[in-house]
Amino acid sequence: MKKIRILVCCFLVFTTLQAQKSLSQDFDYSISEPYQVYDAAKKFYFSQENEILTVKPWRKYIVIQKFNVDDLSLISSKEYLDFPDNYVVEGMEEVGGRYYFFYSSWTGRKTQHEQLFFWEIDFEKGEFIGEPKKLIDFSGHLAGGPGVALLNIPGWQGITGMFGVVDKFDFLKSKDGSKLLAHYRKKPEVKRDTKSYDVIGINVYDSNLNKLWAKEYKMPYTERRMDALDFAVDSNGDGYMLVKVFHDDSNDDKKRKKDEEANYHIELFRLLQGDNEIEITKIEVEDKYINGISLFESPEGFIICAGFYNSGLKNGFFSNATSKFQLSNSDGLFTFKVTRDGELIDKHYYEIPLEILNQYVSDRTKRKNEKKEKDDEVEFKYLRLNDLIVKADGSLVLVGEQKYVIRHTTSKGVVYYTYHYNDMLIAKIGSSGELAWMKKLPKIQYGKPKIGQVFDYSKIYKGGMSYSYLFADNAHYLLFLDNVKNIDLELNQRPALHSDGHGGYLTAYKIDDLTGDVAKDNIFDTRNVTDDLEVHQFSVDRVIKTKENEFVLEFYKKKKEDILIKVKVKTGQDSK
Repeated sequence: MKKIRILVCCFLVFTTLQAQKSLSQDFDYSISEPYQVYDAAKKFYFSQENEILTVKPWRKYIVIQKFNVDDLSLISSKEYLDFPDNYVVEGMEEVGGRYYFFYSSWTGRKTQHEQLFFWEIDFEKGEFIGEPKKLIDFSGHLAGGPGVALLNIPGWQGITGMFGVVDKFDFLKSKDGSKLLAHYRKKPEVKRDTKSYDVIGINVYDSNLNKLWAKEYKMPYTERRMDALDFAVDSNGDGYMLVKVFHDDSNDDKKRKKDEEANYHIELFRLLQGDNEIEITKIEVEDKYINGISLFESPEGFIICAGFYNSGLKNGFFSNATSKFQLSNSDGLFTFKVTRDGELIDKHYYEIPLEILNQYVSDRTKRKNEKKEKDDEVEFKYLRLNDLIVKADGSLVLVGEQKYVIRHTTSKGVVYYTYHYNDMLIAKIGSSGELAWMKKLPKIQYGKPKIGQVFDYSKIYKGGMSYSYLFADNAHYLLFLDNVKNIDLELNQRPALHSDGHGGYLTAYKIDDLTGDVAKDNIFDTRNVTDDLEVHQFSVDRVIKTKENEFVLEFYKKKKEDILIKVKVKTGQDSK
């Protein structure tokens, strides 16, 4: 195999002979000079023309950094300290080519106001513009999610504690990027969820964050009988809310083998500008049990609903060390469209073939699956929908991933959790509704947070696991860290385990958009990027696409320094 070329500050260095045996020739990468690290639970990355903007908020400060993509040099780094003591990061969005940082602030027990602020960032200058502006202000509490921090208990890892309310506001953009929807849920006044009706606030803005309309909706069902699944906003500024409506107060899907009918149905709430009432479209899914569904706007102006379904095996979220139970097992995937008038059209189901389920499993598991198939019981376990890509020609690409959490109890009664991100499923649905191709992509990742580790406490722990999706050169790329032993995996082999936080190879699955053909490449070894460089703290959230065939990742290199690594995907043109 030819030696891979590594561009480092305009001169060549070479990897070790051992690494060359497994690294791909289809990628080049270059490395920046080190720069000061800034801790942050959630970091934001944006690319424009030939520059990268990063925003790193943490407790008492926010740092804005800019980089040049060509030579990966640091252009500027500006630190801001003038934020309220109780501010909570709510997110950051690019809307219509403008960049907005959002944070919330609780005014205190005396005044009891929830407030949402935004502060615009000038991409070119790499700094905030003017002063923060208040976007939403009302009296009362919001029902966000609990923030979780690791407690420093000697001898234990993964013990959790609470530190307040986060994620009080969520943001969604229209497909054309011209509209932004901010939604929130008020803290219920009635504590019993069988008697309480949620109040959902919907606020829609244009790209300048001028309010187009806002309304609070009292839900038509009690908390116990309704779960919100997803939200969307279209280019007209109309809002959409997908909900699961239970038929009794059990709040239970009842996805068990003996169940002949689902204990719920799906409804799409259309929240229309200028209309005071919720317009409801009931979504009939026959004998299917929907276990993952998302909303997207299509190029034709339809709202697309897509996700996974199963036929009624038991379902759950957590497992324990001795008794796992299934999370979102899937028999297949589905898609359908809803017109602006609320009509349900183009409903399609696509079963996952046994042939795919039996790939990359042991012979013993394969035999079990074949027996289950006779009773129509074989499923893709723990599958969750991560990405739905709506292409310009109306075709869809769905990417799912096996994700589950295991609950452990020590002999002393201490509880901790481990997090698992395994095989992926990717499928393309043609613009006419036909299944173009479906592929299973094997991986096994395991991890748990370490004491003192900084991560987004409001989310299920991910660390350096899962994957990042990119589209380049008419192909879909799924980037993740893997064990090098998996590079030449046979169809009847399970992947070797990748343990989070212990190095790994940056790996890419490349799936041809037209044919679905799959190739797998190892790009570099994080423990041996060069002879004297090991990198740490990989995160799929720190991958930013900078050009059609290029992306950049940020790593920690120790000694309180970060670096950028730019990866170029070689195309046929590059080889000429």
